[in-house]
Amino acid sequence: MDRRRFMMAAGAMLLAPAGNLQAEHHVVSANPLIVESDLWPLAGRYTRLEDFYVRNHFEIPASVATASLTIGGKVEKPGSFSQGNFQAIGEREVGAVLECAGNPAKPASLVSDGVWQGQSLGDILALAGPKPEGTYLHLFGQDGFSRSVPLDRAMNDGFLVTRLNGRPLGRNHGAPWRALFPGWYGMDSIKWLERLVVADAPLPAADHAYLKITTDASGELKVEPLPKMQVKSIITAPGDGAVLQRGTIEVHGLAWSGLGKISKVEVSADGGASWRAATVDSAGSDHDWALWQAALALDKPGPVSLVARATDAAGNTQPAT
Repeated sequence: MDRRRFMMAAGAMLLAPAGNLQAEHHVVSANPLIVESDLWPLAGRYTRLEDFYVRNHFEIPASVATASLTIGGKVEKPGSFSQGNFQAIGEREVGAVLECAGNPAKPASLVSDGVWQGQSLGDILALAGPKPEGTYLHLFGQDGFSRSVPLDRAMNDGFLVTRLNGRPLGRNHGAPWRALFPGWYGMDSIKWLERLVVADAPLPAADHAYLKITTDASGELKVEPLPKMQVKSIITAPGDGAVLQRGTIEVHGLAWSGLGKISKVEVSADGGASWRAATVDSAGSDHDWALWQAALALDKPGPVSLVARATDAAGNTQPAT
């Protein structure tokens, strides 16, 4: 995860007139729809719904069917459930970062933070009564995308989301409902969710499998499921290529981790040779990103390499690469 930002000393950052900035997101692909969210103009903690990132694998369903959720497989009471069946289940709310597993460390990113509302996926699955031999949950979306997660994760941490930032989910974000697993990468948070299957094994690996592949000391490949979101920080200001005055500058950014709340952010103006502690605002939930800022003194002419690194409450520190 490249955490460096390169600047030139003396001047001001004026990349484009403010009046020409029409949106705070960028469409990378139309079909499947992929939209990056601009992080540098973020006001407050949460991403506007209009600018929330989108990462689809297939075409958006042409028309979303009436909201019903089929639950089957290794359950005592398989069936199709509607929102009316869930009315007795209390609604829950959580602030949480959602990030694509392939997201780089840059200010135009496939990551956003929002307030999610819906029901506990564990309470919904309990309506069908998972059997003891069920160890995985398969999730199927109306677009044809599917994923498997361990059943205990779904029962303990999963959400069936119907609202984002106080508004009903839009079509691009999975209306009428989607799954959410706070702290985990976004590919498991299936949109346009239509079917859940409790099973004793995960789905076979497919073209869109997300895996952690490493090499051991003997050169053998080790293949594992992806871990929780790794600790990451982003410098949102100054921007790449900014021209800066010598003297004290303010550096701003964001940091998050699926492994623990952000406890520390450090910033360097000399490429990592020396570090200065940033002020961290982590007043959100354990799954929200932290806002941070630091004052750095630039006392030498020439190019400046700004670097940030974050550490979470579990002691995980962002790697240099």
